[in-house]
Parts: sequence; C-alpha cells; structure tokens
Amino acid sequence: MCGIAGIITKDAPAAESALAKMGDTQRHRGPDDAGRVVLPFGRASLGLGHRRLAILDLSPAGHQPMVCPTTGNVIVFNGEIYNYLRLRRELADMGQRFAGSSDTEVLLHALGRWGPECLARLEGMFALAFYDARAGRLILARDPMGIKPLYVAAGREQFAFASEIGALLAAGLTDRQIDPVGLESFLAYGSVQEPATFFKDVKAFPPGCRQEFTAQGDSWRAQPPVKHWFFPRRDDRAGGGDLPEAIRSTLDQAVADHLVSDVPVGVFLSAGLDSSTIAALAKKHSPDLRAYTVGFSGRRGKSESGPAAQTAMSLGMRHELIELSAEQALADCGCWLEHIDQPSIDGLNTYIISKAVRSAGIVVALSGLGGDELFGGYSTFFRAPLIARAGEIAGELGRPAAKAFIAMLSAVMPQYRRHKFLDTPLSGGLMAAYLHCRRVFSEDSLARLGLKGSACADGRRHLPREAETSIEIDPADGVWTVSMLESRLYMRNTLLRDADANGMAHGLEIRVPMLDRRMLDLMLPLPGRTRLPNGRPNKFLLRSAMADLLDRRLLGRPKTGFALPIDAWMRTSMRPLCRDAITSLKSSGLLDPRGIEAIWREFIDNPANTRWCEPLGLVVLGLYLDKIRAIRLL
Repeated sequence: MCGIAGIITKDAPAAESALAKMGDTQRHRGPDDAGRVVLPFGRASLGLGHRRLAILDLSPAGHQPMVCPTTGNVIVFNGEIYNYLRLRRELADMGQRFAGSSDTEVLLHALGRWGPECLARLEGMFALAFYDARAGRLILARDPMGIKPLYVAAGREQFAFASEIGALLAAGLTDRQIDPVGLESFLAYGSVQEPATFFKDVKAFPPGCRQEFTAQGDSWRAQPPVKHWFFPRRDDRAGGGDLPEAIRSTLDQAVADHLVSDVPVGVFLSAGLDSSTIAALAKKHSPDLRAYTVGFSGRRGKSESGPAAQTAMSLGMRHELIELSAEQALADCGCWLEHIDQPSIDGLNTYIISKAVRSAGIVVALSGLGGDELFGGYSTFFRAPLIARAGEIAGELGRPAAKAFIAMLSAVMPQYRRHKFLDTPLSGGLMAAYLHCRRVFSEDSLARLGLKGSACADGRRHLPREAETSIEIDPADGVWTVSMLESRLYMRNTLLRDADANGMAHGLEIRVPMLDRRMLDLMLPLPGRTRLPNGRPNKFLLRSAMADLLDRRLLGRPKTGFALPIDAWMRTSMRPLCRDAITSLKSSGLLDPRGIEAIWREFIDNPANTRWCEPLGLVVLGLYLDKIRAIRLL
C-alpha cells in the first residue's frame, strides 16, 4: 500500500514541483521509498509520483514509478492484487520476463499486454495510473468497492490526482473553496458522501471504473469513466446448493490470498463474529499468525480483551493484548484530528488501534470489515423496513394528522431521541427510511445551523445527485436494498475511507477479505429471504458457514465494538480543545454562530444529553477548517 500522485500540465517544471510537494505530503503512506517521473504527453507533460510502503518484494525492483524497459509503459499503484501470482504464471507462459517479484510488476505487464480490460480480472484493492507509451494515453482506475482512495482535480490548464486531498491542496493544484454539497452531506451523515468531497473542485474518482486521457498536441482529452465492475443485481435464483459451504470455501480462499506478504502480518481480533471468522480462517493457512486486540480500561470504555482472548485460545492462536490507558487514548485524539484528510466523526477508534498494532511491528493487518454489510449485521436491516412501513401507514392518515401523531409520541421520549424521531419520513420508501437511520444531524439542527435550503438534489436526503441516481432500490426486498445502501454509502464513505486514512497515518495496510471480489459476486445477488430468513439471527449465513470452526459461545455472542468515552472526554479533558474548535467554527462564516453555540451549550450544560455526535461533528469541522484554512463557502 502506498500513496500515488500525478499531473498533466503544459508546464514541465511545474509538474516536477507539484509531484515533490504531493510526495512529501503523503510521506506517511509510504515511508520506505519515493519516486517521480515527468514524461512527454504530446506537447504537454505527464508527471507521476509515488510513496512506497514496501510489502511485496522489498528490493529496489519494487520501486515506483515502475517503467517497462521494452515498451516504455509506466505505472504508479496503491493497493494489493491478491491473484497476482496466478496472473504472473499466465504472463510467464506467454514469454513475459520479470525483474522482481512484486504485484506491481505483474500489473504493469498485464495492462501492457492485455489492455485495461484486464482490470475485470483483478482480485484486490487498488487505485492506479498507467501510462501506455505506444498509445500515448493515461489510464486511471479504482477497485470495485472503493477500498483505496483516489481524488481528482480538473482545471483548464491542468489535471491532477492523488491518494489524499491534502496532497492536492499542498501542491496548490486546487483552491480551498468548500463544496456546499460536501459540507451538507458531512453534517447529515458524519462523513462526506462521494463523489463529492469537502472541496468544490475536487471529486472522488468513481469506484469500479477506469478513465482514459489521451494526448492532443499541447492539451489532452478525457474520455468519460467506464465501469469495469458492476454491482450484482438481486437474483432470486442465487444461493442454490450448499450455500454455507460456498461461503466458507470462497472466504477461505480470499483469506489465504490476503495473507500474501513479505512483511509481518497480523489480524485485528475483536469480540465479534466477523474478525473471529477472519482469524480462524487465517490460522489455518498461517499457524504462527498473531492476533491483536486493543483493550481500553477507561471508566466508560468497553474492553473486548476478555472475549477476544477466549476466542484466540479456542483457536490455538498466538494473541497479544495491547492495553491502552485513558491518557494514551486521549493524547492520540489530538493527533487523529491533525491527520484526517476529510472531516469524519468515526475514525478515532481505527486511528488508535492502527497506531498500537503498527507499534507492535505489524505492517499488514486483516480486518473483518464488510461482514455486517454482506451478512446483515446492522440493526438497519430490520429498522429501515419497519420505518418505511410505518411511514406508509402514517402517510395514509394524511400529513397533518401523521405529523401530529409523531409529535405526540415524541413528547414522551428522551430529548436525545426526540429530534431524530420527529424526522421520521412519511414518504420516500426504503431509501428514505435507511438514510433516516444513518442521520447524524437532524433537520431541526441543520436549520439552526443555517442550512434551510439544500445544495443537494433532494433537500431531505442530503446526498450528491450522482449518489442518489446510481443506487438501485427494490421496495419488495428490504434486506437486499439495505445491504446495497450500507455497502455503497456508510461503508464506502465512512468505514473504508476511515480505515485507509487512519491505518496509513501509521504506515499500516489494512486488508478486508470480506470484500474480496469473489465474496461480493457470491453475496450481493442473494435475496433477503435467503440472506436473513424469518426468525433467524443476524448474520445467519456466516454463523452457519463457520459453525464447526468457531466456539458456540462466540456464534451466539451479540455484536460488540471497541468504544471510547468520547462524550465524557468532550466535557472534561477535551473541553478546552473543543471550545477552541467551536469558537473557530463560529467565526468561519460557514454556519450560523447562534446555532453552533446552542448545540454546543445543550450538550455541555446537560450531562444527561447523550447526543454527542452533533457537537463532535462541529468540533471536527472547526478543527478541520483550521487545518486546511478554507476561505469561504460558494
């Protein structure tokens, strides 16, 4: 895993300077090596830069940008290709020679020999830029689920891309004007929703797509992005035969492939089913593999150390518990806020865990991320369909009567639940119900902050237009629809982005076998009645697939997670930092200062108020604005 960067410009010296700045900014992503090259691109210039975290082939043969000596093709690549050995053998049978043993070299020759169509054959996570010297074209591509980030900034005089937005800002390749859609979606959901970013002129490159740029004299032409992978449609015929066995064997092969590495590999082990599944399968292929659990013994923190240790013992697995004090975790909080590439309220846990595991000497960690989305582990799988149905019933009363009924019910609720309940959608079906479940700031809170009008396509969904129109909904299948929504919204925009940013902040590669393309092709078409049969527990299929490998106590254990007492810290040790952030945000001109102060005071003055996500969102936003020195909202 690494950091990539590139630029097409008419000014060759400017390309060299920009690459140097982008590389320096992304040093944490690739502490082991750096490289850059500027090539002719018609009468313009193409610059490609790279920061390397050496994982496969630690020798200089793995250096990037990597150049093919016979064709002149060049690649910069961030990620891992797990089936690279199979592709390498195929290329070798065709007469291809290799200088080293990295997956990057295999990818370079595969693209050179088979063209961009070979992207459909890749099993892995990737963001890449490939220069086809003979055709005079640049190809950008990103993996199907968007596990690896890629951001682009297009202007009249230049086109630039990088693994992090901060690299584009540091190189002066885009201005710092804030995108109102990015701001609104962050406040609504706690993370910016793709393809928007926090900045007007920067966009997230679409997952599962490739795009070609061809030289034209002293300029260039960009073709529209083309998909190389499509989300599978719901298929009532899917899931025939011995489905638990198919899941077990597919995931087992995915885990085996994800273990490939020339540096130490570990497994994140929590008290939950997903990480325990990954650990159990990994132990079969790598008996000496070590599992890592981060425990927190703070007053209100939840430690997973006991159950995780029991799981490791039942698997006969080497296990290391990393104990964190409240003081250590709190000190890490300030560093986390300095490293975030875009504002998010959800990445602190991953930042702290990644730092601890990397300090233990591990460079690659396997995670169970993706299990909840594929197997139905979230409460949204039953809450969203219920809310959608309740909204339909209430809507039959007529909007005024339905609103009055909801207001009456909310009057007896605790304050922290009342705001969200009042926003219960009376129309919009499953998608509206799902988005309601994932909301952070209520409509009332957004209005208090001055966002009475919406910059987004739908004023109550607060999503970029492209995100709304690209998602398929099946009103008759709530489970399948929620799985799609969780995968394409919450997981992509929050969990995967935070895993990458917070792992790479410490030079730790986080791999997610649950999201192997073979698993996606197997699980995503499954209808809801197959995935979660009536009366069966959540993750029914995963529990069935792992029944003979995991301890019965684990199979029946409820969902848990590594939790930090952030709300308590915000009222005590973090309060001066939070107060400064709130003051800074009030003076930014982005939001109504009276609304900012009101939300903050309601949290601080009422210890019983547990709605800490809204004030945390304001704190993160204030600190982020200080970091990037954003100038104004357009």
